[in-house]
Amino acid sequence: MKLGRFRNTDPTGRRGERVAARWLRKNQFRVIGRNVSVGVGEADIVCIAPDKRTLVIVEVKARKLSDRDRLPPEASVGAQKQHKLRLVAKALAKRPGFDNRPVRIDVIGVDLPAKGKPIVRHHPSAVGG
Repeated sequence: MKLGRFRNTDPTGRRGERVAARWLRKNQFRVIGRNVSVGVGEADIVCIAPDKRTLVIVEVKARKLSDRDRLPPEASVGAQKQHKLRLVAKALAKRPGFDNRPVRIDVIGVDLPAKGKPIVRHHPSAVGG
């Protein structure tokens, strides 16, 4: 199945998405799309969970570690963004190949230090249906 795509132009966001996709793959998720655009919005990452059945829509929030005095980046996924993610999940779940699958929305927060390894925080089912 081919998923629509748009280009993220924010360098911090792009790096965070790359880190998150790598983390997901290392943790047995199968990434099937990045920056997936559907009529109602966009998903940073779309993947299949390690159970090989669940469709997972992933919202990635990243920040440079120098911004540490603020809340973690994933805390910025407010009610409006959650609503939009639910609409994206519903639209993707209707596509051929994805129907009849459980669907969930995860959030990944990524801290990007100037040197050293990024810090990844995964929040499964962070956005309820």
